[in-house]
Amino acid sequence: MGGGNSAGQGAVFLSAHAAKVRMMVRAPGLAESMSRYLIDRIAATSNIELMTRTEIVALTGAPGAGLERVRWRDRRADAETEAPIRNVFLFVGADPATEWLQGCGVALDKAGFVMTGGRPTNDAGPAPSALESSVPGVFAVGDVRSGSVKRVGGAIGEGAQVVAAIHNFLAHSPGPHL
Repeated sequence: MGGGNSAGQGAVFLSAHAAKVRMMVRAPGLAESMSRYLIDRIAATSNIELMTRTEIVALTGAPGAGLERVRWRDRRADAETEAPIRNVFLFVGADPATEWLQGCGVALDKAGFVMTGGRPTNDAGPAPSALESSVPGVFAVGDVRSGSVKRVGGAIGEGAQVVAAIHNFLAHSPGPHL
């Protein structure tokens, strides 16, 4: 799912390992969001089906069994289709959903990502974590963080790292703590 360069690279890679790759894109085409060489490569790959103006509307599966079926909507025809599919890869962009942070003091960059690691050190407590926002005790990890690598592995590492930073923050801040 997705129409940017990462989605195109993923589809081309997966086409070498799968009988069929359905590339679902909400937009009417790829030209606005993908490099020409990737568009040409996708068009030349017989087992990639490009599905424009399409969005996933449901995923189903049994607990412990994983994904079993996917339902999608073709917005042109206003029709839904369902098929047995066991894997979905999302490449739907990197627009942060940080509007709710407006006005609370958390600094955002011009694209809306949370800025971290820039809070001044103060002598009363520990040095701020590289994952701490401009508001003491508010942390950001993964794709929402300005300057992150926008990769799952990076987000996992930051998620593990922030646990220690939160414990350190709480140990040095006045209580009560839950």
